[in-house]
Amino acid sequence: MNMQPTFDSSWSVFIEILSDEFTEKTGFGVYAHITPIDVSLAFKQYKQLSSPMRSFVRNYVRDYV
Repeated sequence: MNMQPTFDSSWSVFIEILSDEFTEKTGFGVYAHITPIDVSLAFKQYKQLSSPMRSFVRNYVRDYV
């Protein structure tokens, strides 16, 4: 039985977009504002919704900042 998690390429894109959005709005990347656990929770929330990634991230950062 293979217990290794599968790599979801949308994860790395999500982090990049999230960091870019935080940097654009605040001058600092994502991890200056939220913890890796919060990033993971935000990604899970995004995956449950049907909105485009950039739209979700823009709203997430707007609501955070």
